[in-house]
Amino acid sequence: MLDNTQKEIAAVVGYVPLENNEGQETFEVESNFINDGKAVPFNGAIAMVDGIKSLYWMPQGDNYAEEFDDLVGWYELPTVEDIEEWTFDSVCPTPAEDELEPDHPDSWLSLLGLI
Repeated sequence: MLDNTQKEIAAVVGYVPLENNEGQETFEVESNFINDGKAVPFNGAIAMVDGIKSLYWMPQGDNYAEEFDDLVGWYELPTVEDIEEWTFDSVCPTPAEDELEPDHPDSWLSLLGLI
């Protein structure tokens, strides 16, 4: 849900914020990987994992050098409401829930190709 400042920004750019339960659905993005257990997933691979659409993430840069092996893996895609909020915010989380600039390679907006 957008806060008041975000709603004002949305109004200025002509965006109509989501209402009620519109944003509760998982962000829809096309799968680009078949998770058959044989192929090795790549960073940004999107596939169904245990019935949930997920993204395979391998942290970039030195931010996660010590935790890299623990963080590599499949992460459930965010909701439409999450995407909406991050679009109007100055920070965006990584799949590990660390906040950074939206255009950082590890941010959800970058990983999903939205920025």
